[in-house]
Amino acid sequence: MPTRFQLDEDGDSPHEAAAFIKAPESAYQAIYSPWRLYLRELVTKEVEREVPQLAAIQRRFRSPALDRLFVFSGMLGNHSFFLLALPFLHIFGLGVFARGLSFIVLWSIYFSGIVKDYISAPRPASPPVVQITRSPAHTLEYGFPSSHTTYAVATIGYLSYYMLYAWSVSPVWVGLLWTCGATIVVGRVYCGLHSFIDVAGGVVIGVVEALVFICYYERLDALFPTTAGPLYVSALLYFALKSFPPSLDPCPCCIDAFCATSVTVGLAFGYWIYDRLPFLWHNGRSDYVAWDASLTLTQNALRCIIALVLVIIWKIASKPMLLPLVKRMFPGCVSTPSVQSGDSLSAGDSDADCKQGCYAAPSPASIKSGRYGSYNLMTTHENLVRIPIYCGIALTVTVSSPIVFYLLGLMPSS
Repeated sequence: MPTRFQLDEDGDSPHEAAAFIKAPESAYQAIYSPWRLYLRELVTKEVEREVPQLAAIQRRFRSPALDRLFVFSGMLGNHSFFLLALPFLHIFGLGVFARGLSFIVLWSIYFSGIVKDYISAPRPASPPVVQITRSPAHTLEYGFPSSHTTYAVATIGYLSYYMLYAWSVSPVWVGLLWTCGATIVVGRVYCGLHSFIDVAGGVVIGVVEALVFICYYERLDALFPTTAGPLYVSALLYFALKSFPPSLDPCPCCIDAFCATSVTVGLAFGYWIYDRLPFLWHNGRSDYVAWDASLTLTQNALRCIIALVLVIIWKIASKPMLLPLVKRMFPGCVSTPSVQSGDSLSAGDSDADCKQGCYAAPSPASIKSGRYGSYNLMTTHENLVRIPIYCGIALTVTVSSPIVFYLLGLMPSS
């Protein structure tokens, strides 16, 4: 039967919801490489082994107060939250730190997503586990690794480095920051959305990513004012998205990866453009959006409101403008298919663990070309248009907003 999840949203009673229609196991065997199958089987068996433990933890510790706490902490670790919060770091003139933190958050989405789709391991079975979430879309994704854990650990690790070594902040505040991060990580298990191995995988990826960015990001950032810098990031985006492995099931991780990594290209080009607009500089520097303590509370509030309004306007207006252009540029693509669409198995194709409503194994031609499952989500007009839209969001924050600040007299005194 199709995999079903027991969801507990907004305090409602748990109910059954078809959140992910699982492909028959025989289809994985036909498509995935031996190494990919080995990893998938390894993780899946561990997740299945942990399910009774996860269910027991929920039975013992669940309470309305803890439900609210961990649902809220999960929202703080959501990439939608980061995409709303990160613009303020740029508006308040944090320059290289703002860009570095943005890169590490946004590429965390890519790194966790590419591993999710490659391994294709399920989330803990529900029931018996109850999935407590305000975002049922998360249940459409594979489980390993935990994306929330990946970018919580990577982000806090990167931020801790700045707090301790650049800003000389008391270790007490760093400890409090890690305590907040721990609530995000623990909450993924408590809420039944991830197993212990999912969280462990997220920690490992997050630690490695944080160390790489701490060691090398500033070297990359120094290239952005040059013509080569943004082109390097654009090339990186192309190869990263081109190499995203199609999964048999239409996991939407690839969509998040397209959105997040496109923002980083916009940040690189935004710095390049800003460097060529000297009337926006502050104290002769172009490496940060002009800001200092001379701005009043009202001026700062207006800057934040203006930037958010401009982002919203761009987000609403850009798609109708860009989608027809993308359709003309890529006529071979199609409209976005439903996440739960797919060819039902015929009577002769029934599988022991999957009957009507599951996905049929792709044809040999689809297997040979790699055009199956999530590939059909990636190569649509609706998805491809996200690249210029999300690139434009970064340009709106780092270029358009400062120009408006300048015109309205909301720049700091030189």
